[in-house]
Amino acid sequence: MGKQPTTGQKKSKDAIAKAASSAKGGRKKWTKGKVKDKLALAVFYDEETYKKLLEDIPKLRLITPAIVTDKLKVNQSLARRGIRHLREKNLIRVLDAHRSMWISTGVKAKAIGEKEEGAEEGTKPQKGKK
Repeated sequence: MGKQPTTGQKKSKDAIAKAASSAKGGRKKWTKGKVKDKLALAVFYDEETYKKLLEDIPKLRLITPAIVTDKLKVNQSLARRGIRHLREKNLIRVLDAHRSMWISTGVKAKAIGEKEEGAEEGTKPQKGKK
């Protein structure tokens, strides 16, 4: 604590302001909560994004509008149109269709049960030399 002014001395304005702010310093300060950054998603397909749509998306095993949005940085309505476009070109096939959610898979994607090329059934993959 600071010194008390002796009789006859007056506190300066700075000292009064400092004392007032220190009294409030012990109070709980409520946070506003975490604020999520706004994503800048595209609303049109440009040349580069359209090429990615045709090349990368059909290779995926699971294709939903949310996954297309994350991969291509486009909004949901554009992702749904892209999936519809790929379906019309027979680059993807629909696994399940619902009013609000389409689940598709790429025609080029490996099936879940498929083995990689060159892997034999009786051998285990080697981790490394010892």
